[in-house]
Amino acid sequence: MKKNCVTCAKCGFASACKAYLFDYQERLFVDSLSTRKAFAKGDFIYRCGNKVDALYALRSGFAKVYDAEDKLQGLILPGQVFGAEELYSEYYQHHVQAASPVEVCQLKNSRFYEISQITTGFTNFIIKIIARSALEKQKFIAVLNQRDNAGKVLGFLRYLSDINKEYGLDQCEIQLPLNQEEIAHMLGISKSTFLRAMDMLVDQELVDIKNKTMMLLASDSSR
Repeated sequence: MKKNCVTCAKCGFASACKAYLFDYQERLFVDSLSTRKAFAKGDFIYRCGNKVDALYALRSGFAKVYDAEDKLQGLILPGQVFGAEELYSEYYQHHVQAASPVEVCQLKNSRFYEISQITTGFTNFIIKIIARSALEKQKFIAVLNQRDNAGKVLGFLRYLSDINKEYGLDQCEIQLPLNQEEIAHMLGISKSTFLRAMDMLVDQELVDIKNKTMMLLASDSSR
């Protein structure tokens, strides 16, 4: 399997796909699911103002989330479901842009109710998908609430490491399709503060850096 690509068994859609695609093919579910849709780097998966029509799972690559004012709000990693927070509205409130070549699986929401009426567990699957997405966002907010800048940066890297582990990817090697200014902006600190924090973490042998790959060293990743 190529790098930064999640397996179906670890994807955020895994339970629903296992029940309604692999174990037994439920026609409405199969018709609502599009798999491995490819987007080039820089393409928008959806844009603010588009009509909300689906939940998405990132199969491979990375994507960035921007608000309506084009301010970077977050990063989506392989396996994560996105678009869950948009379901309350008729139109998307954010942009999601491919930060690298990506593949996504798309589950259209127009038949959620119909599927729930002819299956025993679909509603629970959707609730769990949405709850997991909300929990991941809460963990990211907890990182942002840290007052110590070095702790905030380390907390962010640990958060990414935990996400990777959750979806069956390398938890020590963290690839970021973001420049230093983008990471600093996302964490609510200046670029110079971010660089000082990274220098401190490297000096403490908690982190190593090679290009856009950050390594959580054994002393930290085994926490």
